[in-house]
Amino acid sequence: MLEARTFIRSLEVSRNILAEEKAVFRGCYAIRDIIFSSRDASLPLEKVFLRLRIIPQNIWSEKDVVVSIKETEVKKVGKNSVIPIRKEFDTEEEAKAFIEEKYAKKFQYAFEFDRIGWQYDIGDDQVDLEDIEGHKSIEFKSESEEGLQRLLALFSTKDVITGSSVVEIKKILHL
Repeated sequence: MLEARTFIRSLEVSRNILAEEKAVFRGCYAIRDIIFSSRDASLPLEKVFLRLRIIPQNIWSEKDVVVSIKETEVKKVGKNSVIPIRKEFDTEEEAKAFIEEKYAKKFQYAFEFDRIGWQYDIGDDQVDLEDIEGHKSIEFKSESEEGLQRLLALFSTKDVITGSSVVEIKKILHL
């Protein structure tokens, strides 16, 4: 799945576009992301990171705690996240023990942040409206670059984050 993210002033204009397009509302979610950076200086956050995701309000068919390693491939539009490791857990404690046992020598704690989101389907594509600690954002998702282009045009989006979203979130939140 290809993704593109932008930060905006208000979510209301985007909600109106979604209503006009008869987008299907999938639900509201809440997420806490704890980000770990590589201890290898040649692998900055732009390239790879480990994420412990805690989902207190979950709309997906997965457990509420997920550990994944994400590698970012920058595309002409947006990015593709390659996920070589992804493991679900019943508790945050189990996930932290797993990270400590398997990845403490490779990754170190970097920062964390919370978000609330509202997910919509537009045909085969998806749009997540998000409030990331007071900063409004839209994440566009599609199986193709053409799909991303359509979404960006529909929402008149010009300023798309290049590369990993967590890098931009870290800057915006001054972490």
